[in-house]
Amino acid sequence: MTANAISVDSIVARRKRRWLRGWVVWPMLLAALAGAGYWYTQSGTSVATVTQYVTKPATRGAITVKVSAVGTVEPIDQVAVSSEIGGIVRVVNVAINDSVKTGQVLASLDTSALEAELARDKATLTAKQAFVADAMATLDEATQSLTRVTTMKDRGVATQETLTAADTAKRRADAALTSAKADVQVAQADLLVSQANLNKACICSPIDGVVLDLDIAVGQTVSTSSTATTLFTLAHDLGQMKLQVDVDEADIGRVAVGNPAVFSVEAYQGQSFPAKVTELHYAPQTVDGVVTYRTILAIDNQSHQLRPGMTASADITVEEVKDALTVPNAAFRYSPPVVAAARKSSGLLGMLFSSGGPGRQTTTTTNAVTKAGYRNLWVLKGGTAAQIAVKTGVTDGTLTEVLDGPLAEGDAVITQTASAK
Repeated sequence: MTANAISVDSIVARRKRRWLRGWVVWPMLLAALAGAGYWYTQSGTSVATVTQYVTKPATRGAITVKVSAVGTVEPIDQVAVSSEIGGIVRVVNVAINDSVKTGQVLASLDTSALEAELARDKATLTAKQAFVADAMATLDEATQSLTRVTTMKDRGVATQETLTAADTAKRRADAALTSAKADVQVAQADLLVSQANLNKACICSPIDGVVLDLDIAVGQTVSTSSTATTLFTLAHDLGQMKLQVDVDEADIGRVAVGNPAVFSVEAYQGQSFPAKVTELHYAPQTVDGVVTYRTILAIDNQSHQLRPGMTASADITVEEVKDALTVPNAAFRYSPPVVAAARKSSGLLGMLFSSGGPGRQTTTTTNAVTKAGYRNLWVLKGGTAAQIAVKTGVTDGTLTEVLDGPLAEGDAVITQTASAK
């Protein structure tokens, strides 16, 4: 057998073996693909996804917009009383929580040294007044002498030197009288100072109020320095107090003088107290990067339940709508799911090149605020979710007012989706 014959037979044999292997592999591959296609189509039809909605009805009611802030209860007027002069405390007439009146003696210092100074200054004043009388007599004498010498000079009896000497004596007498009168004024001023110091030995109340605190005792030495020591802390009538709160910069633009408010304190759990905004400060306060503005609220405390220094949490009413059509705020955060159709007849290639399984869901955001102030809502009508656009008003954080749009009281507003299989 020739070489060519052997080569041809071997090639034919190899082709037969390849053909036989193809007949075995391809049926297996087709069977696997058929099984996968069956599973795909069955999975798309065996489990059906039913979309269910959670709804809330649109209702009519009141919406109250409030601004919250924290602050401290304080007296309307609080005065720190100290002593203007030094001395030893002889008498303390009041105690903590005592009521006092304007001018009432709170304490007294020892006055012996002050009384001696006052007596000395009185005597000095008397002596200075006597110097004035002496100067006046000297001036009268000099005036008469000048008149007499002038007459004599006119008659040619006295010389010019005599006239000059008389005139000089007169002018010196005038100056002495002026100096004596000035000394009297100085003595009078010293006397007034002594009298004032004696009066200051009596530490008196500058206001009608209550003694909140004191730091003074009998026998204590009170000294004067650049920083006066507070001896008594007085508060104005505690029946009228104020609440000082710090309002965040994001809320201060909505707060106005006259806004009503309520607040609570830890001492009386579950009880609220009325208040009213009386002052808005323009000066900012920045703490840890947070900017706030001091706001003062007036408090009626005739019951005397509230005490200075109590920490209070206040809610200031900045806007109120009595009869508004309202929807839950959650409705504006809702966006319906977009469900892709199940691919039942897309065939094998459709199964292989599809982007997801049956019932694949995506979501879209469709409730953003428009330029006209409208926002999208979804309502359930006849079992179908329908999109509507409404114009919104104020919100209290839970409910939002609807000003305009195709929404009526009782309409079922969708707040979320609950899918069931």
